[in-house]
Formats: sequence, C-alpha cells, structure tokens
Amino acid sequence: MLVYDLMAEYFAVVDVGSNALRFQLASVEQAGTYRILEQERQPIRLGRKVFQTGTLDKESVETALNALRDFRSAADRYQVKTFRAVATSALREASDARSFITRTEKLGINLEVIPEEEEARLISLGIMSGLRFDLALGLFIDIGGGSVEISVANRTSTFCLFSLPLGAVRLTEKFIESDPPTKKELKNLQRAVQQRLKPVAGRIEQEKFTMAFGSAGTITALADTDARLTGEPRMGSLAVLKRSRLKALLELLKSQSLSQRSALIAGDPKRADIIVAGGLVLLELMTQLELDYLFVSNRGLRDGLIVDLLRHYYPDRETLWSQEGHRPESLEEVGEKYNYDAAHAYQVSHLALSLFYQLQGLHRLPEKYTTILHAAAILHDIGLFIAYPKHHKHSYYLIKSSGLNSFNKSDLDLIANIARYHRKTHPSPKHLPFSQLSPSDQDVVRKLSALLRVADGLDRSHESRVKEITCTLPRHRTVSIKLSSSSDLKTEIEGAKEKAKLMDEVFNVETLIQQVKGSKRV
Repeated sequence: MLVYDLMAEYFAVVDVGSNALRFQLASVEQAGTYRILEQERQPIRLGRKVFQTGTLDKESVETALNALRDFRSAADRYQVKTFRAVATSALREASDARSFITRTEKLGINLEVIPEEEEARLISLGIMSGLRFDLALGLFIDIGGGSVEISVANRTSTFCLFSLPLGAVRLTEKFIESDPPTKKELKNLQRAVQQRLKPVAGRIEQEKFTMAFGSAGTITALADTDARLTGEPRMGSLAVLKRSRLKALLELLKSQSLSQRSALIAGDPKRADIIVAGGLVLLELMTQLELDYLFVSNRGLRDGLIVDLLRHYYPDRETLWSQEGHRPESLEEVGEKYNYDAAHAYQVSHLALSLFYQLQGLHRLPEKYTTILHAAAILHDIGLFIAYPKHHKHSYYLIKSSGLNSFNKSDLDLIANIARYHRKTHPSPKHLPFSQLSPSDQDVVRKLSALLRVADGLDRSHESRVKEITCTLPRHRTVSIKLSSSSDLKTEIEGAKEKAKLMDEVFNVETLIQQVKGSKRV
C-alpha cells in the first residue's frame, strides 16, 4: 500500500528515445528540490529499422506501448499533478508516427514529438541541474540512437546547438553488417562521421567553453566499461572518460564478436551491437575538438524534462531546481577517486599550513582559510589522473565537478582556483574562472596559491624529506624560510626557489630558502 506525504506534490516524465524508454517520477516538498521516487529504463529499440525503412517496427511498437501503459499506471498510483512524455528522432522520422501517437493518447498519454533544438536544450538542462557549481559555459554531447545532440550553453542561454543524424542505431544499421565489423565497414563509417562533424567542430571551437560533458546510454556505457576494465570504481554523479582510454577501448571492442562485447560492456548487454558505432562518433568528436577528456554524466534528457516541468508548474518560484539524495564525497574520497599521491598531498598540506601560520603577519588572512588551503593542497595534483601536461587546469575542473560535502559553492571556487595556480602561470583576470571571483576572493587566491606553490616545491621529490620549516622576516621585504632535515634538500630547495616567484610578486618580498645547521647541509 502506498503511503503519501500530504505535503508533497508528484510529477512524472517519459523520454521515448530511439534506443530505450525512460521513466521518472518525482515528489516536491519544498521549492528548489525534488526527490526521485521511481525511475526505470526499458531497453526497447523503437528506432529499429526506422532510419532505413522510414516506418516503425511493429514488434517494437507493441513492446513500447506496454511499457508506456505501465508508466502511466505508476503515475496514476501517485495521482501526479502533471505527466509529460516526449519522443525524439525515431518518431520525428517515422512516417507512421501519427498512428503510434494516437495509440498513446488512448493510454492517457499526450506524446510530444520535440524538435532537435528542444531535445538539445533539455539534455543540457538535465546535466547542469545535477552540477554542484555554476557553469560558466559548457559543451554538451549526447549520442542517442538516431541522432547526436551537441550544444554550448550555460544555465541561462544556449549559444549554439546541432542535431546530427549520427546516432548509434542509425550508423550501425547503415554501415555495419559483419560480426565483428570489417575494416572496410569501419572505414566507411568513420569517413561519413568525419565529413559530417568537421564543419560543426569548426563552429563549436569558436565558443570558449570551459568544461565538456557527455550523456546518454552509449557514452555512459563506454565510461562504465572503461572503469570496469581499469578497476577504477565510479563515485559521484560524474565520471571522467579520457580520449586515450576511449581509443584503446574501441580498439578492443571493434575486434570482438557481438557475444564477446555483450559480456564485456557494463550495463545493458543489448547495447553491444551499437556501441562501436557510437564510440567512434564520440572519439571523432573528441579528436576534432581536441578534448583530452570529458565528464560523463548519468543525467540527460529525462532529468531535463523533470526540471523543465517543475519550472513551468511553479512559475512564481525563481529557483534552480536540484535533486535530493546525492551522496556527498569527502576530501579523501575525491583524492582516492583520482588516484592521488596521498603522502605527497598531506606533506604539501602540512608545509602549506605551516607557512600560513608563520606568515600571518604578511598575508593577514583570517584562520578560517586554513581549511580552504588544506583542501587545495590535498587535491592540487588530482589533474594527473588526466595527464601531466596541463594537470593544474585539469585539477581545477575535477575539483569543481566533485561532490565535496564540507564546502559551499564559494569555498569550492576558491579551492579549485588555488589548486589551479599551484604551477605555471600566475593568477590573472585574463583567465575566465579567476575573473569571475570577487576582488576579495581574487586576493585570497593569489595569497594562498603563493603559499601552496612553495609548499609543493618543498616536496619536489615526493619523499617528505622536509621535517620542519621556520619562517622569519629578518629585514624589510625579505622572507627567510629555513628547513630542517637529515636528508640532502638540494632538490627541494631548487623546487621551492623556482616556485617562490609568485610569493615574491604577491607580497613584494624576496624569499630566501636554506637548510639549517644541525641537519645535512647543501
């Protein structure tokens, strides 16, 4: 027997896609948040042969109608306020779509066939509604059964969007007949994808997006399969898929038979026949856009539907809707998720905090910022999970995407920026993330990243050789840092001196670093 919350209101949505039907039922108890009560995916390929014959497959139609009947019954049990169902590329192209829609109406479902632009908007809305930070500008990629939706947007505006007939089902039916696919089939498929994506990639490159996201079944299956093969469990709502790893995964998948792929891929084994085509589209898109990696979200069109529905149902509530129940991640979990060097991270944190306390007369920041500095120190190198080049920038985006439970949005912005500036260029208003901070927060980032850099240099060997540091201000505009250790600290001193340039600039000082008597001298 159902137990209702008399204060709650209930809503349901359905996404009738080319490769699956997705249902979501949510309750709202207070403005701005909703709770998912039921969620289901039925792997019904309504787009089977549609892109070849132009008509719906009769068996798929009957199976889809049965699923929709069950979804409608679930919604009725909760007496939902609003039930919205939308369909995408399969019904956009099927000549007999009207007949299917008429039959759904008899089930009490008003099925909307939405245009490509609306589909892309809802997908980006669904992904952004799951983020724990405000996204300046994002690239969103969704590979469906019939089409690929690509958009560049933020929470308020869409700057460009494309819907391309490069869906995984469509391409598989058009190009792949053999098991496993032949080299000729794959070459023809890849050539067609390259030609279609080239002008689109050129247009997208003009937009200065800061993060790239992928969603929908094909991309999530690839990310989950990659995680399974590498032994890296997925934590939180976002995973990271590297282009280099995607390329290696596809080399394996396209050499396997259908049965072998079915046993290997994560999630729905029925996706095994289309995953190669979908993966090749993603790899080509990442290659043309020079994306080293993208964030893979388990949210998409269905989530965008529910958020959009709530916005329209509560027009007087100007709020950003988010889902309840996300499991927050701790600092250590985020570090472990991205294979951080824990010993190095904690040594850098220890040294950075020692610098902070001993140089308070110089930086004049309140003690509350020690937690910010500690977090930035612990996570400063997690970008190495992606690659060594630009790893400071990768760290910024990984921190921003994390589900840290101890920090609010403002704190997370500080942590990410401080970690971003632990190497290479100095903080600059020319950098979009830094420019979006308030002047006072920019000052905090400059000062704390200066301390973090020196601390990081003092553990250049990653062997925790420095046991103690003593900081003094022996004369005007001079900072003296003396190091104690039983080891030779030549490497650490060279590293710290190199990284002290930001400290010299920010505090208008000259930083002197040396190993003290009584320990092994350099």
